This record gives sequence, C-alpha cells and structure tokens, in this order.
Amino acid sequence: MRKKPLLLLPVAFLLTASTAFCQTPSCDQLTAAQKELALVLLASQYLYDCCDQPISECLSKKPVCRLAYRLAESICRRAQAGQNREQIVRGLSRRARSMLPTRAPAQIDLTSSPMAGDPDAPVVLVVYACARCPFCTSIVPPVYREILKGRLKGKARLYFKVFPIRGHPYSKETGLGFVAAARMVGFWPFMIYSYENFDSFCVKKQLDWAAESGLEPQVFEQLANAPDTRAMLVESKKEGLRNKVDATPTFFINGRKYVGTLELEELIDVLEEEHERLEGLVYMETP
Repeated sequence: MRKKPLLLLPVAFLLTASTAFCQTPSCDQLTAAQKELALVLLASQYLYDCCDQPISECLSKKPVCRLAYRLAESICRRAQAGQNREQIVRGLSRRARSMLPTRAPAQIDLTSSPMAGDPDAPVVLVVYACARCPFCTSIVPPVYREILKGRLKGKARLYFKVFPIRGHPYSKETGLGFVAAARMVGFWPFMIYSYENFDSFCVKKQLDWAAESGLEPQVFEQLANAPDTRAMLVESKKEGLRNKVDATPTFFINGRKYVGTLELEELIDVLEEEHERLEGLVYMETP
C-alpha cells in the first residue's frame, strides 16, 4: 500500500521545515510534540489567498505572504492550547469561510447603533449581543478596548446591535436598558459596567447601574419603558434573525458573518487580516 506522506513525516523533513517554522511568537513556545503537530499542519494546509502552496512553502518565499505568517501563528496558538489535528483543521476551515467574500453581505442598519472607534476605520465590525449573555462579557469589552486604544485602533470600528436571547433570564428588560442607554448617547460605559457586574445583576439595579455609568436615572427609566424603545429592540432582534443570528455574540466583518473561533486573539488576528487586505498590504519583507 502507498503510505500517506502527511501522517508521518520523516525526521529530516521536520528539521528542515523548522527553518521556516520558527518565525512567530506562538510557534517558538511549543513543546516538541506540539511543534511536530504544527509542522505536519504547516506542510499540509493551504492558504485561501495570496499563495497557492502549503503554508510552510509560502513562509519560505520572499517577500513573505502576510496571511501565511498569520495562519502559522494561528496553528501554533491552537497547538499550544492543546487542540488536536482535526480541531485545528476545522478551525482553519471556519476562518477561511469567515474571510472569503460572500455573494451578498448582510443587510445591517447602523443608523441608530452605538459606534466605538475611528469613524473612518475601514473594517466595520458589528456584534449582535444579549445583555444577559455570559460569554458576551468575556469578549465584547476586550474587543471594544482593542478598538478604542489597542491593536485595532484606527483599523476597525465596532457597532453594537442588541439581540435578546429568550433563554437568558431578563434579556428583554436588560435589552430595553441597553437601547435606552444608546438613545442617551451613553451606551458604552453602561454596557461595560453591566458586563463587569454581570454576576451581581437584578432588575432593580439597572437604575443604579445607569447612575454609576454617568446616565440620568429618571431619563433612563423613562426611555427604558417607552414604546419606541421597545419597537427599536424588536426591530434589532428581527434584523438579527434575518441575518441568521442564532446565538450571541455573533460578529459580522464588513457584512460577512464570522463563524470562526470566538477567542480574542483569533478575532483580533482576522480583523487585522481584513485591514491588511483592504489596505493592499499583502506581503511583508521579514516576519
């Protein structure tokens, strides 16, 4: 029988490939077993843009394709986190699906949505999130901070769409609070405060949280109970459903639904990739 060359690679190949391999921070930190797994994947996985050869070969070319470097780093991050070959390949596939152009971008109305970041930033990131979503607390605030002051400053802008999940207790009431805060042009401090104090929530605390985040409690209460605020929340939910949002948080990158790993470093990486693509930054002279 013919051997499958990518299942067991010769030691000589692994040593040769390491020259192109040790070029990213995560790759340099791998154990021997993790490095061997990463080398196999670098030799067997292909880019979805920029270079039509395996990642390891694309890394050896000069100038280096930026996407090759980013995918190598992604593979090593995943190997370092303990993912196996199948999990890493699946993650790369989902990333490719998120980044390749779609025929029809999602139709998202941003006119009344709170925005953070540089209004001229080319990457438009939209998140549909529930005010009572536990996972939203761990990723939305860090992404917001990266866009405001971190690695994504000037590259991406963030829009928030309220998407209450029925299975989350008090999602409707807190969703109305989020919309009310947006109408008062005080959304981001209120959102951050609400997520940071997620575990101590009760309905009566919303007015206190509004005050703590700089909002006038009486105005907040009036707006939270206003019929037009409820109508805005209903429309936000309907729009999400039309765009096939079925869980929170769900991100859209320039109208494309992101189906990749909901992990901060991976999300930042794909947003930087999108920025490079839009700016025509395809190659790098040295990693």
